[in-house]
Amino acid sequence: MSIKNALKTHLPGFLKTPAQSLWQRWRATTTSWDRSISTGSPRSSGFYYFAINTSFDREHRGVAAGKARFARDLTEASRSSFRLRRNIHRLEKGLIMPNRRSIFALDYIVPTVDDFARVVSAYEEGTDAGSELIWAHDVLSDYFDAVDLSHPRLNECHQKFLAARSRFERCARRANRRFVPFARDLTVEPATIDQLTALSVRRRSVRSYQDRPVPRDMVDKAIAVAAQSPSACNRQPFVFRLFDDRELVQKIISLPAGTKGFGNGVPAVAVIVGRLRAYPLERDRHIIYIDGSLAAMSFMFALESMGIASCAINWADEEPAESNMKALLNLDDDERVVMLIAYGWPEPTGLVPFSAKRDLEELREFNIL
Repeated sequence: MSIKNALKTHLPGFLKTPAQSLWQRWRATTTSWDRSISTGSPRSSGFYYFAINTSFDREHRGVAAGKARFARDLTEASRSSFRLRRNIHRLEKGLIMPNRRSIFALDYIVPTVDDFARVVSAYEEGTDAGSELIWAHDVLSDYFDAVDLSHPRLNECHQKFLAARSRFERCARRANRRFVPFARDLTVEPATIDQLTALSVRRRSVRSYQDRPVPRDMVDKAIAVAAQSPSACNRQPFVFRLFDDRELVQKIISLPAGTKGFGNGVPAVAVIVGRLRAYPLERDRHIIYIDGSLAAMSFMFALESMGIASCAINWADEEPAESNMKALLNLDDDERVVMLIAYGWPEPTGLVPFSAKRDLEELREFNIL
């Protein structure tokens, strides 16, 4: 029980008002101390969040667990590798440079080829090659065709690649096109700004839904659109955990704050989970939230284009919700919830908040330093 609640429960009535006044003054004083310590310098703020305020403990644990998982994954055969995804994307960026050098990527080509060989080894002969493996194979093929193989390191890596490619060629390839840099077809008309504006205005945070299921193939179409969202080095460090079972939905939707009053009518929910195992360095700890949010917006637009309503639900880093969600979804230590998205067929007579948006002048600045 908190001190505030203890005062309300146990003190005689005539003492409650002065006691609450003293408590409020004490809280104001300690808040001032907290502010002074936490904003004094990087060192003092570090001490404050180490010794006094433990709000960042879960983030620290998640980042550390992610680094450990990243290192462990490099020793195991797997059909996917975050490091391989990042480095293949780096190779693609090098290949599209207008004044491309004949020798580049020397500092990361060795682990890239090693990761390709490790991913290939996870496939049995005759099985369908995944898109990541095809992409890595095709880009590496173009890379070794483009660089000067007289360089000793590049020649050695090329030989390793050829050995791994022989195993790749025993896999089934479903895709006809090559997964390499290409020139966009700009003759295809994009959606007009008026169409995009209409979609964005139509999409509202809906909290009243019909009691009928959303077909999973429609949800998959929305996920496919979300997958096209930009992602730092194409790592896509997130997964959409989807729930359309009524009992499970109610268990999940009751955990975040702000769902009281409408949560019991939500027919389905997506939990976007970021995976810090995609990164070996602390500097990248926020990318799961950036990439996950970019995908979330595309997902909601795609749902809306099919007439399916949605509502983005904030996920705060607080207890006991964090521990309850981790236990319910069986999350690993490096997995962090980015947000939840309720979705379903909208109730035709349901109302939505007006939610006036900030004026344009408040949202943008040009060339102001």
